[in-house]
Amino acid sequence: MQRLGGLLVACLLLFGIAACGDSKDDAQDAVDSAREQAENAAGAAGARAAAEAMRGVLQAKHLEANQTVRDVVVLQAAADDVPGSPTVTGIEDQDGDGKDDDGKVQFAVGDQVACVSVQDNGEVSVSSDSC
Repeated sequence: MQRLGGLLVACLLLFGIAACGDSKDDAQDAVDSAREQAENAAGAAGARAAAEAMRGVLQAKHLEANQTVRDVVVLQAAADDVPGSPTVTGIEDQDGDGKDDDGKVQFAVGDQVACVSVQDNGEVSVSSDSC
């Protein structure tokens, strides 16, 4: 949130500087650029927040004796518990063993993404990159 606040202040400064220029087009370009930067920052925060929410759900999950955090049903249930409406991809079981093939789940909000990586040992990590 602090990063988003700083970005908004920067956007306001850009708008103020551009508004002092000679051209209305320059001012509009600055406003459009600032708006796009703010939207990207909000999307990045949303994608990362969704991924962090899934990590929290997985770490708090009480698993059955025969389940692991790599199980497709566990990952899907955790993804379903994430608030908001992020686009979730990557939960796949092509070999039919009931476990996610690569342990990576991607969250997208707008054009921003974050990745949850689940290891066989149960370790869960989050990155602000695509899977």
